[in-house]
Amino acid sequence: MSTTITAQPGTPFIDVTREVAASPEKVLRAYTDPDLIVRWLGPHGMEMEPLELDARSGGGYHYVHRDERGEYRFRGVYHTVSAGKIIQTFEFEGAPGDVCLETLLEKDA
Repeated sequence: MSTTITAQPGTPFIDVTREVAASPEKVLRAYTDPDLIVRWLGPHGMEMEPLELDARSGGGYHYVHRDERGEYRFRGVYHTVSAGKIIQTFEFEGAPGDVCLETLLEKDA
């Protein structure tokens, strides 16, 4: 897997491109299956617990990462969920009100 991160000065956007050798259906499952998402999402060395994972358009998610220093909670709303595209909000509960909009797209979609 390769990752490229681009952040243009003066803009509120960060573009993260990850190329994986998997079908859009498998990538969708990795993002929406509670048993799979805990295996890869989040910092190395932290435990992740999905508290809610309603991965459908209009659904939401809420999860917590834990380590010896404490808990870090995140939540969001799914706006679009389909193979090839996920649009969701992302909010760290430690900075309430600072909400990001994330768009995940299949390459060439």
